[in-house]
Amino acid sequence: MNISSVSTSYLATAMLPGVQQTQAQLATLEIEAASGQYADLGLQLGSNSGYELSLRTQNGALEALTAANGLTQTNLSIAQSALKTLQGSAAKSAQTLVTYTTGDNSAATLQTLGQSQLQQLISLGNTSSAAGGYVFAGQNTSVAPLNDYFAQPTSNPKAAVDNAFMSYFGFSTSSWQTANITASQLQGFLSGPFATQFGAPQWQLNSSNASSTNMSSQISPGAYAETSTSADGVAFRQLAQGYTMLSEFGDIGLNMGAQQALATSAASVINAGASSLIGAQAALGAAQDQIAQANSAMSDQMTWLQTGISQLDDIDPAKIATQLSTLSTQLQTAYQLTAQISKLNLAQYLP
Repeated sequence: MNISSVSTSYLATAMLPGVQQTQAQLATLEIEAASGQYADLGLQLGSNSGYELSLRTQNGALEALTAANGLTQTNLSIAQSALKTLQGSAAKSAQTLVTYTTGDNSAATLQTLGQSQLQQLISLGNTSSAAGGYVFAGQNTSVAPLNDYFAQPTSNPKAAVDNAFMSYFGFSTSSWQTANITASQLQGFLSGPFATQFGAPQWQLNSSNASSTNMSSQISPGAYAETSTSADGVAFRQLAQGYTMLSEFGDIGLNMGAQQALATSAASVINAGASSLIGAQAALGAAQDQIAQANSAMSDQMTWLQTGISQLDDIDPAKIATQLSTLSTQLQTAYQLTAQISKLNLAQYLP
């Protein structure tokens, strides 16, 4: 008969595999308790892993669209604020011109009005968003839409207007002969060569760097919306035309008849620009509503997806707490037994 040898060393190390297994289980449970999810989803979900990944992918796509919509909504709000300011200024300018009467200092008044409003138009037309893109640039968001009319040396748009005046009348705006321009002659110039500077292709060549195509953004799966308006559009061109004629010809020594004709022509064009701005604001407002509705629908869908993910991924906190307590107790017991066994010594039992 064989007798197996037994020693205190054997007894102490015999419990080591169980202790290590319990320690590993405790580490896993602690991770799950901290994260609220299974430590090894693949092991836990098995064949449901693909379904869970699909839910996560769909949810991630909707989150990305919602975040992009947030930036788009910010840009739309910035654009709406600028358009509101421009529309108010245009309406006020047009009203001033409707009640305009020639007299002392009236010429300087027209010029000052034109210069201040044209500077505001250029400044607000070049409004940029927090992300750095220009909100009125259409698809060409990296470049300021409007060239500075008042830049030095002489800007392209001003040079073009000066050349058009010289070609039409045969003298410059600084000539004494401007006093001889009749109202009908001035109107012919303003509605002809001058107006041409604010239509295609002259506007794009000299004044505008904006794309004529507005931004189109995906606002939800399969849905797109036009989410910008361009400084290349009719509203900006009409306002620039009205303000430029005042800035350039308001104080060049025109006679009273021509001066009144200038004010009347400018009021007409600026009024048209103010109306066009209202249309642009309405279009952006429609885009804002579309995005709000898209975000609401995607929020509902994400709630459903996240609920499905949670049902697959999330652990039962009460169950994990019970398991942690049980394993901790078992581990402490194993430690105590191991310590007691290691203290055993055969010499203690010899006579």
